[in-house]
Amino acid sequence: MQIATQAKKPISIHTRDAWDDTIALLRTHWAPTGLPCIMHCFTGNPDQARQALDLGFYLSFSGVVTYPKATDVHASAQMAPLDRILVETDAPYLAPIPYRGKRNEPSYVAFTAKRVAALRGMDMEEFGEATVRNFERLIGTT
Repeated sequence: MQIATQAKKPISIHTRDAWDDTIALLRTHWAPTGLPCIMHCFTGNPDQARQALDLGFYLSFSGVVTYPKATDVHASAQMAPLDRILVETDAPYLAPIPYRGKRNEPSYVAFTAKRVAALRGMDMEEFGEATVRNFERLIGTT
């Protein structure tokens, strides 16, 4: 975090089974910088999503959002503001349906995007354009 702060760059955080500790550290040590944070491979519930969003963070959804039993992740994808959503592959892991259990590939991100768009009742093209804008804003190209 110190290096990213000095470089004025966003960080990407992947947390598993340590939400409370992670969000407490980010609230104390990262949020005050005002720099962006990506909650990589976000698999949390809506309360956790709200905590991250309230700190100005982005939620990045992986193939997990395509899994039928991932209802908390579905709800988080539905409630997150469109301008704070990203999609990712997390390759080679967590391949989306219809490739679940197989090696994940970058091209499969379209399945993740399609699922999030459907959960939000959006056109896939509109959703894709929004996530590209979000990424460009995040890395400072817009």
